Amino acid sequence: MVKHLLLLSALSVLVAPASFGGTSDFGTTGLIKMPDARMEEDGVLRATIAVDEVANVYNVTFQALPKVQATFRYSIFNPTDLQGSRDDLRDRSYEVKSQLLSEADWRPAIALGVRDLLGTGAWEGEYIVASKAFGHFDATLGLGWGRLGSRSAFSNPLGLISDKFDDRPRGTETGGDFGGESRGDSFFRGDAAVFGGLSYRFAGVPVTFIAEYESDQYDREVRLGTLDSPSAWNLGLAWKPWRGINLRASWLRGDTLGLTISSQVETKSMAARRQVRRAPPDGLNAKTGLPDGYDPRSWYDRMLFGAEQSGLYLKEGHLKPGESKASLVIENREYNVTADAVSQVVTLSEHLMPAEVTSIDMLLEEEGLSGPTVNYSLRRSTGATDHRYGGAAANALTILAPRDLPQPTNTTDYGYPSLAIGIDLAAKVQLMDPDDPARKQVYAKLTGRLQLSNHTNLWVRYEQNLLNDFTTSRGPNSRLPNVRTQVARYLVEGESGIEQLYAEHKRSLSPSIHTRAYAGILETMYGGVGGELLYSPYKQRWALGLNINAVKQRDFERNFKFRDYETVTAHVSAYYASPFYNVDLAVHIGRYLAEDRG
Repeated sequence: MVKHLLLLSALSVLVAPASFGGTSDFGTTGLIKMPDARMEEDGVLRATIAVDEVANVYNVTFQALPKVQATFRYSIFNPTDLQGSRDDLRDRSYEVKSQLLSEADWRPAIALGVRDLLGTGAWEGEYIVASKAFGHFDATLGLGWGRLGSRSAFSNPLGLISDKFDDRPRGTETGGDFGGESRGDSFFRGDAAVFGGLSYRFAGVPVTFIAEYESDQYDREVRLGTLDSPSAWNLGLAWKPWRGINLRASWLRGDTLGLTISSQVETKSMAARRQVRRAPPDGLNAKTGLPDGYDPRSWYDRMLFGAEQSGLYLKEGHLKPGESKASLVIENREYNVTADAVSQVVTLSEHLMPAEVTSIDMLLEEEGLSGPTVNYSLRRSTGATDHRYGGAAANALTILAPRDLPQPTNTTDYGYPSLAIGIDLAAKVQLMDPDDPARKQVYAKLTGRLQLSNHTNLWVRYEQNLLNDFTTSRGPNSRLPNVRTQVARYLVEGESGIEQLYAEHKRSLSPSIHTRAYAGILETMYGGVGGELLYSPYKQRWALGLNINAVKQRDFERNFKFRDYETVTAHVSAYYASPFYNVDLAVHIGRYLAEDRG
């Protein structure tokens, strides 16, 4: 159980609580074993571990769209090696559930789902289910097929549409001889059965009682000797001790205790906002409030010190005497939300810009690449600002195309080269291996950045192993070149070593064309040289990319040695940021590491 908790911790972030629907043992919103018609908030990513004598089930569930939920699942059947059981299956499966109708005043939510889309079909089942809330109660009623249509089954009502729904393919008739193929030929076919349940949320405490009638009668597990004659009834008590964490104890099939834990993160939520305030340096001039070397008569020096104290990089500026507009080249390395960085520059400008300046252009940069230009009209003359000023009014901001500052009147000397070093703890987790659902490594990570110029950096990362249970017991069996297959040897033989050591140059050639070139030890398995080019027109949802790399495979010990395998990869890419629920699309065409094309 300790391993289970460590795995969940690696996947977990404490976030806002779930909706009325709970988390089933199969990762989807549901009762205990049975699904319901509920959905999570769009973008929720959830990890669930369910422990039961039939199977320990590990799930990763993603609310891919507001009405579509997808689950990847790994199951260890007969995890405690029950005496007399012949079940030793380790199984991976995929589930998709879609909500057809959302709940209304007198209408239940209705959802349709497929529990095991591909392969062996160990959990095969399809369902249509309805859920309706009544105060503190939530009622669910559904119709299931496959395993979910095995208890007190009756003839398939879809047989009224076509007799092909009357019979369900079995075994390798669908899903492929070795798994991995679609089970579409069996969906919603064969006998059907009813399932349902009721949950009650207690007032004032984060506890929910659940009772369900399960339509899976576990024919497979009875045949293999894991179960005898399982009851249809399951009872559970769910508790939400912290935001985003759910625990449940269940009494399953009339004779077994089951435990379930889940945690989730809202991937669409805005990053936590932060205010950057650095302690003033010692030796400030009492009259000017500036350190030695800063000219209080210079607008640029005043802005530069204010930007430094706010965690911003003011790189260049332009303002000649008599001009009413100032231009500033700004890089944000501290604020999680760019708008907060812009707001801070606006606040500084309101207080520190010369009186004749009525507007500013903020030319945003990120790691040496040009971003958009933000124009702001100062509001001092309108009396719209005071000591409580906290940001710009929306009608005072205009977002413009990226541009360069060809003739700056002021430039900041950051004293390149400059060195930054960091050290922290990190972890690697490998999920759903056929022999083990979770393997892990904990290591100390030493990182360094030597900044040679505004556009050129030397990066280094060294990893020192602290805890490692990866193994090379399962070797590669691919007929293709082993370009990634031997990752386990890097994780074991190179548990401590150089992860990266490379030089990188980034530059924007125009407002729409951005480039990146690099050379050195690029990642765990490969080193070499390469480059990227991105064409991203201003205010367009589409972009085009090109990359080419000449690489050689590294030694397993992650030192400076290389193996014999080398190749060239190249791809042409097309990107589209769709307005459909903020779904981004990308297509890559080219040559891959194994010298295959696709």
